[in-house]
Amino acid sequence: MTYNEGYLYGAGALGRESDYTISHKFIKEYLQLDESLFSYQDNCYYLSNYCHLENRGGHRSKCSKFVLKQGYHLFYNYEWTYSYHGTDPKNIKSILKYGLKKSGTFAGNNKIESAHGSAYGCGIYTSKVPLYSQLYAPMTKWGDKYFQTIFIVRQKPNSIDAQEGEGSYTKCMLNHTDIHKLYKGKISSDEMQYVCFDESSCVLHALLIKVHDNCDEEYQKIINIVNSI
Repeated sequence: MTYNEGYLYGAGALGRESDYTISHKFIKEYLQLDESLFSYQDNCYYLSNYCHLENRGGHRSKCSKFVLKQGYHLFYNYEWTYSYHGTDPKNIKSILKYGLKKSGTFAGNNKIESAHGSAYGCGIYTSKVPLYSQLYAPMTKWGDKYFQTIFIVRQKPNSIDAQEGEGSYTKCMLNHTDIHKLYKGKISSDEMQYVCFDESSCVLHALLIKVHDNCDEEYQKIINIVNSI
């Protein structure tokens, strides 16, 4: 099975990829985000990259990346690490306006409540692995497709506390506690979950949109790959 196929870049290639075009439409029509938020010349479409790491980390299976202008000043700053934060589409506008916030603080007049608990304190939770963050992004049906929204985040390395997190969440979602094996020794189980207590150390880099034909197609593929390792 091939699962490290690379990327598509450029307006021509992206325009021919149906998942990218429907993701762009989802951003404009469902999320109703202003086009001026994005730096479109740097967008790309990730193919089946289950094990590709580079310096960014993690799984990127067939999703569209829309680069945000607000974090562009860090685009070529490789001292700030890459991490991922999955969220409900209903939260996207607020996060874009106020940034990622710790639970108990305020985004405008709205107090931020913890959606999944605060096992390691009231911080901002991210992961080095997009697949893990994706589990926190509920499927949203729009038309005949299902969508998930995940932020790519740039973080100061010294602001991150790594936590042992894989066992609790991936067990109930995927019936596995070893999906770090996808990365062939480059990621350990204690790198699956990060917590940060400094909001200024978390800068939004891009919005990932994942498109599915049904709710569980990708997870079954992942389980099959892990079982074959």
